[in-house]
Amino acid sequence: MHITAVRTYPLQTTLGDLSFGWSQRVGNTRQTVLCVVETDAGIDGVGEAFYFGGPPTVVAALIEGGLAPLVVGNDPFDTAVLWDRCYNLTRDQGQKGVTISAISAVDIALWDIKGKALGLPVHKLLGGAYRTRAQAYATGLYEPQGVPSVVDALVDEALGYAAEGFGGMKLKIGYDPRTDERYVRAIREAIGPDLALMVDANHAYNAPEAIRVARLLEPYDVTWSEEPVPPEDIDGYVELRRATTIPIAGGECEYTRFGFRELIARRAVDILQPDLCATGGFTEMSRIVAMASAANLPVMPHVWGTNVGLAAALQLFAALPNTPERRFPAEPWFELDRSPNPLRAGVTHEQFTVEDGYLAIPDRPGLGVTLDRDFLKRFAPV
Repeated sequence: MHITAVRTYPLQTTLGDLSFGWSQRVGNTRQTVLCVVETDAGIDGVGEAFYFGGPPTVVAALIEGGLAPLVVGNDPFDTAVLWDRCYNLTRDQGQKGVTISAISAVDIALWDIKGKALGLPVHKLLGGAYRTRAQAYATGLYEPQGVPSVVDALVDEALGYAAEGFGGMKLKIGYDPRTDERYVRAIREAIGPDLALMVDANHAYNAPEAIRVARLLEPYDVTWSEEPVPPEDIDGYVELRRATTIPIAGGECEYTRFGFRELIARRAVDILQPDLCATGGFTEMSRIVAMASAANLPVMPHVWGTNVGLAAALQLFAALPNTPERRFPAEPWFELDRSPNPLRAGVTHEQFTVEDGYLAIPDRPGLGVTLDRDFLKRFAPV
């Protein structure tokens, strides 16, 4: 079997009245890039690139113009060989960011092909399933736009997640310390003490500010504080981690094993959050997970995008080892984005639903999803 073509679907849509804010900006669009790898055996694979920085055509052009010539004609089962080729031949201008996101999409599609060809879900190819379902937390609680009271709107949203059966939820912070505390206090009082509450500043603070925020939030039983400082500020992560009892999470803006090597060696975070669709796909994620396991650090991936990325992340999640291992291991959390995204569900025929706070992990071959190509054509930029 050989790869015959690599095609992309850059998707974008506007949100209109559903625009939402966080510490860095107000978002009024959703975009993503899906990648389809075709073979002479009639088996296609699909992957997704995590990209939030501009037009999705940027990543699509990189995949079709830069990576496709490196993989077409090769055996799709040679995932490690092809990953290294794509990385090594783009590393002079690559290493992080858009280039690695593009490689991620191609790599995920290759693993999808392998699973379909063998009749096995990807998690079997990764070594097997430690779990068959994923404990989901709701990512939402962004700053709503055009409402009389942001606090009231956030509380209503949080109570909605609780009513849906989520065991936890994540709130956006990073506005200023007192506003952050006010939002966290309101949510905690609304949902009670039993549900997990995570916070995410999207790298809005320097270390002294992040320490102040952490100390203000410590009374509210925060499960973790995510991306409190910029990803480049490893020293800031280390300083903050030593100054608070709240576990520190990070890594969604980091790339490949080379980037995570520093986070792990410096003990900069308590929880690693690589994004499968950004950090290098299954091939590179397996290396990162192995490094994390050697350091006794849990991996709870960042998940964003459409049902393609969600399906891939569920396959990875099944194969994540318990860290640390014990008779009754701590159950990891799976991120389920609930923010407005008209693209999310429509890209696949299969759908995902939360039941009693959990998502079932597909056991169908490959990623376990099939593309709705009619839907894709509706949202591809002209």
